[in-house]
Amino acid sequence: MIGMADKPLTPKQEAFALAYVETGNAAEAYRRAYDVKAQTTHGTIYAAASKLLADNRIYTRVKDLQKQAAELTLYTVKAAFDEYEAARQMALQVGNPSAAVSAVSGKVKLFGLEQPAKTKTLHGNDPDNPLPQPFTGFDVTMARADQSDPN
Repeated sequence: MIGMADKPLTPKQEAFALAYVETGNAAEAYRRAYDVKAQTTHGTIYAAASKLLADNRIYTRVKDLQKQAAELTLYTVKAAFDEYEAARQMALQVGNPSAAVSAVSGKVKLFGLEQPAKTKTLHGNDPDNPLPQPFTGFDVTMARADQSDPN
């Protein structure tokens, strides 16, 4: 007799696990894997998806798929990094600094480091960050008074 833990997932359960790993959204995974009618409420979908994730076999499969995805992703990132580094080293050896800079730029993009710094837009109605006021000139009266004072 096969125990419940040994029973393979149904095709729909497997599809749910795959869709969950792809989207990270249990309700969306349920919609993709099961026949969901247009009038089905989100609450009903959420409850059914939660019940599936609570099933130890499905939960275990999701964890296995997530681990596989992480290993593939890490390998891909590492392989790309290694290729950029090899290209950078070769560019330095042949005296091609622009190619070395390109390789460094590729590594920067690979890790998402090329994002510009966030800037804050100033608005005139913000008391903590008022807009600079236009220059209107010197106060002539004060300037003359300062010049005439010998002390």
